[in-house]
Amino acid sequence: MSLARRDNGCYECFKRRIKCDKTEPECFKCLKKGISCSGQGLRCRLSSHMAGEKSPARVPGKQGESSKSIRKVEPPSSPTPFMSSRARTTRRSYRWVDVSNSPHTEGSSTPPRQSTPNSLSEPALSPSPPIQNQDHANSETSENMALIRRESFTVQPSLNEPIHPQARMLFQHFAQSVAPVMVVFDSESNGYRDIILPLACQDMVLARAVSVAATFHLAQKAPELRQTAEAGHHAIIEKLRSDSLSRPGEVFNQYTLATLLVLLVGETITGADNYGYLLEMLECFRQALGSIVLPPGLQKFFQQQIKMFQLFGLPLSNEQKGLQVLSSPDYYFEFMEYPHLAPGSTYYTNLALIRAAIMDACGLYRRRVEASLSQDDSTHLVEQLRQKVAKIGLDGPGVHALVWTCFIAGAESIIPEHRKFFSDRLKLLYTYTGFGSIPAALKSLETLWAMKTPRRWTDIITTDIPVLIM
Repeated sequence: MSLARRDNGCYECFKRRIKCDKTEPECFKCLKKGISCSGQGLRCRLSSHMAGEKSPARVPGKQGESSKSIRKVEPPSSPTPFMSSRARTTRRSYRWVDVSNSPHTEGSSTPPRQSTPNSLSEPALSPSPPIQNQDHANSETSENMALIRRESFTVQPSLNEPIHPQARMLFQHFAQSVAPVMVVFDSESNGYRDIILPLACQDMVLARAVSVAATFHLAQKAPELRQTAEAGHHAIIEKLRSDSLSRPGEVFNQYTLATLLVLLVGETITGADNYGYLLEMLECFRQALGSIVLPPGLQKFFQQQIKMFQLFGLPLSNEQKGLQVLSSPDYYFEFMEYPHLAPGSTYYTNLALIRAAIMDACGLYRRRVEASLSQDDSTHLVEQLRQKVAKIGLDGPGVHALVWTCFIAGAESIIPEHRKFFSDRLKLLYTYTGFGSIPAALKSLETLWAMKTPRRWTDIITTDIPVLIM
């Protein structure tokens, strides 16, 4: 055996005789082609007389085994959008660790331990620190963040086998760039990190959905990745469809429900217009949720997320269903429950403003469908909503939760000042989230404002230009 250090890129690019971009842990050229990249560093070459040997596997703990026996190492399977579909029965070796006894407690100055994409000893699934603007990195922020620890699933995964480097990179991106946007305040307890990712380590289809969502987000800046992500998305849908036909009794479980949520996250990232069927599937799961035996924290998280997607998604996909949902919006506000916020804090104030602004937007939608809104009333109500939104700083905590609200207000806006305010807000929010549904929303607003038609905008956005904007 010999070792050779490579400084000119990965071995896969070398074999294909192309220049490697030397990206770690895997280069983008391999990523684009769906090739498992060996990365940079040392390359091990086996002599010809060793390459063909088949040595018996050594069983750890057994006595009397030959010291020359070599354990057979299987290539790691990668739960990414670039691998072929795997059966749902494939499960990783897994154990749960109760984090309630963790030395990191509220108010502690020591941050939670994180793993990096380059480390193979631990999965990059530990909660990453909240994304905050530097202007808010003060003592009040630290105090408030300690107070918004939400009651949720209090376990973290500890894998007994390493995650493939490519999957690790995508999981890490999901945890750091996607999960924080899917909650109002990104605290130490974020269900998309603390629940979705551990479940993804147990289920290959869910793992692939997480990888696809992360790849879609990366594709906002690297468009060449989008085609691969779309292929992975299509494969997941086909897998769910075949499972529902061949094993209908086994479809209703936490893995499929989590997969649907992540697929909807992907729709908000891409700004796609074919999310209606996912909402219908989510409604089926809502009705069956009571029959699925789940830990209370896990069931609560699923309930909150289902209601959130229904609150924001149904009014954009079906006018009558939207009217039904927005007639009693309070029922769907569970995702905004932060009972431990300190009264008078920035987070407490912003949460009240965000909730009030969303309620105002719900009222605008409902009255527009019911044709009970005059032009003067419309302008007055939109101005009231604008004032609420303006009170939340451009980089204030939770401001990204106003994407749907700004779109609804922009669609209802009549005067140029209101249209400019809400379109400018959406542009700023896109710089924070990187979700492609926001440029799609801006394009939809331009289309609405240019139309000279007596049709209601609520009818137009659900039939002509549907986009999952949230």
